[in-house]
Amino acid sequence: MINIVILEDEAEQAKRLIRMLEKYASAHPDFAYTLRHYERSIPFLTEYKCDADILFMDIQVPDMLGMDAAKRIRMMDNKVMIIFITMLTQYAIEGYSVGAFDYVLKPVRYEEFSTKMDRVCRILAHQNTSATLELRTKEEIRRINADEIAYIEVANHDILIHTDREVIRQWGNLKSYEDKLTDAHFVRCNACYLVNLKYVRGIHGDTVTVGQDELAVSKAKRKDFLAAVARYKGGSR
Repeated sequence: MINIVILEDEAEQAKRLIRMLEKYASAHPDFAYTLRHYERSIPFLTEYKCDADILFMDIQVPDMLGMDAAKRIRMMDNKVMIIFITMLTQYAIEGYSVGAFDYVLKPVRYEEFSTKMDRVCRILAHQNTSATLELRTKEEIRRINADEIAYIEVANHDILIHTDREVIRQWGNLKSYEDKLTDAHFVRCNACYLVNLKYVRGIHGDTVTVGQDELAVSKAKRKDFLAAVARYKGGSR
């Protein structure tokens, strides 16, 4: 089940998107989704539980600039795939600064919409993983889904597991985690970091943005890491 949110204040544009989703679903029997529609950014941001897979958002919602809203969304949720809806390509291009997945131009046409939905659904299916780790702390033994982990770091012979909410310290070595998580789309960007490609927001020179953190990409790992990111973002192995 794919959770979709539409943030669009123009009633006709919102109806158009809803009709396109219905048409897409009728043409793809395996496509199941839930849908919520908001006309303003602030109510959406107030209620948002970081549970959307896809967010279609107008880049010019009246109560808040779309880019400001997107930045606030990214502070809460690194994973939702944002697709901007706009009349001007120049505004859409700015969306990549907040890790936007793509954009569609108004008036939205079904052919373009369908192509983008094919791609986003393929990527969501590719990104999904049920891999889990069993972690031992002083207080408890717990299981954590790989999707919750942004990256794993080795520091002073300790393993630090970075999630959205906390850093969990473990014993062990990075290679053992790498072996466990290869099929869950974790790749080293250097000798010290094992990155969940789902959380990669951008690569600039020798630095990769993972969630809210900036990590170094080593010369030795750069080629393989960039290739892995490209395959992952394109929805293929």
